[in-house]
Amino acid sequence: MMKSIVLSVLILSIAGCNALMNAKGAQQPVRLIDSKQKTYFTTCSGSVEEWGTCNQKAMRTCTNGYEILNKMENSIGGRRELTFKCH
Repeated sequence: MMKSIVLSVLILSIAGCNALMNAKGAQQPVRLIDSKQKTYFTTCSGSVEEWGTCNQKAMRTCTNGYEILNKMENSIGGRRELTFKCH
């Protein structure tokens, strides 16, 4: 009985992690929200990604550096959102 519960919790945890990733197991995407202003939006939510992941995505997107425009975190759902602008 206890093994079934532990196994169920493990399976649900893995499924939750997979839900935060795309079908190929990649990080959540960076989305261009204003091409004239070179403004982007991304999330790094849950236990799979963290703020460092958002910053890495911004660095890869903006080769000449970036400025953080908005940083939002909801600790209840583990949701983290980053809006940034390339230099």
